[in-house]
Amino acid sequence: MRCPKCKGRMYSEKYYDFVRVFDAWKCSACGEIIDHTILANRARSRNLFLG
Repeated sequence: MRCPKCKGRMYSEKYYDFVRVFDAWKCSACGEIIDHTILANRARSRNLFLG
């Protein structure tokens, strides 16, 4: 997978929250982290601007 920010290589990493454990993609070049929640929030914010 390629990073949408810098086009660097992304790898899967496990993260631990207070309540849950989840997997996300992390860029090895810029440190961008992407998971399902981040993608949903970005899609929602794009829809707000459209109308």
